[in-house]
Amino acid sequence: MMAADDAADRHAELVAGSPAMKQLLSHVDTFADFGSNVLLYGETGAGKERIAQLFHERNKTYGKGPFVPVNCGAIPDGLFESQFFGHAKGAFTGASFAHRGFFEQANGGTLFLDEIGDLPLFQQVKLLRVLEENVVTRLGSAMNVKLDFRLVAATNKDLRDAVRQGRFRADLFFRLAVIEMRIPSLEERGMADKVALLASFLRHMMGPAAFDALPPMPDWLKGAVGTAYFAGNVRELRNLAERVALPYGRPETGIRSASARSSACCIPARSKAATAMPTGATTRTNAAASWPRSTPTGGAARIRPPASASAARCCGKRCASSRLPTARPNRRRAACCACQAASSSS
Repeated sequence: MMAADDAADRHAELVAGSPAMKQLLSHVDTFADFGSNVLLYGETGAGKERIAQLFHERNKTYGKGPFVPVNCGAIPDGLFESQFFGHAKGAFTGASFAHRGFFEQANGGTLFLDEIGDLPLFQQVKLLRVLEENVVTRLGSAMNVKLDFRLVAATNKDLRDAVRQGRFRADLFFRLAVIEMRIPSLEERGMADKVALLASFLRHMMGPAAFDALPPMPDWLKGAVGTAYFAGNVRELRNLAERVALPYGRPETGIRSASARSSACCIPARSKAATAMPTGATTRTNAAASWPRSTPTGGAARIRPPASASAARCCGKRCASSRLPTARPNRRRAACCACQAASSSS
């Protein structure tokens, strides 16, 4: 199975050619070397954890310590104290050894709390007390552990609205929201960033030698990826790159083999912007022939050059080519090929 390593993913996600990303990285550079808490907003898959890692890496003090990511939505009920505070040996049945919680693990570094909006109210109180006192006590122990870490939290929800509705504590929100930043979605980053991210992912997944052996990315592929709407943002685009790169990861598969050219990879349908596929050359060049084409999957659009022939219009009758007639049949319009075939046979 082929997969990019974490370092490769971090490199690819740092593509920042759009004005929105350049402004975001400028703000990161401004606030990275401080110890204030940070609250990041962004859609699913937009790269919130990568921005949190930048805050960690570019801090001269906390960057020397560990980076501890925690998904708050994945903490089982009843294990919050053990996971965050840790426990002493023999604190409860099955505690055969001492355990350092997330707070202690992040001491001297950065604690990243992803999906902070999914934290239940009764757990928010316990988190707030630690942030106020900077002290934690393990379960089954009477010894206080002094803490010194930077907190970066992230959410895809509107926490201010959650505070108004009573689903998130106001005191915890204002403790977290010292520095607030919003991560732009892939749609806001634009076509250039989409294409650059795809190329960067492919290069790291396939390897520089295999990627450089490919001809330049054809215009039809750039247009298809650039105009597509990715609901999963960078994460979904990375999945697309992996589908394209998978055939090249097999030792028996050549760069220009038939199996590679016919690999199935689809881009999502353009549900937000009904923009037409870019026109252009109606025949593929020899260089473009080495890039994978797709087969239709579900409601996804095919990655292939746009067809030049215009679609025939149906007369509105229920025919073999379509189960649904047009809204307003036009009796003066010539019947479609399927209707003609049906009438001639009868």
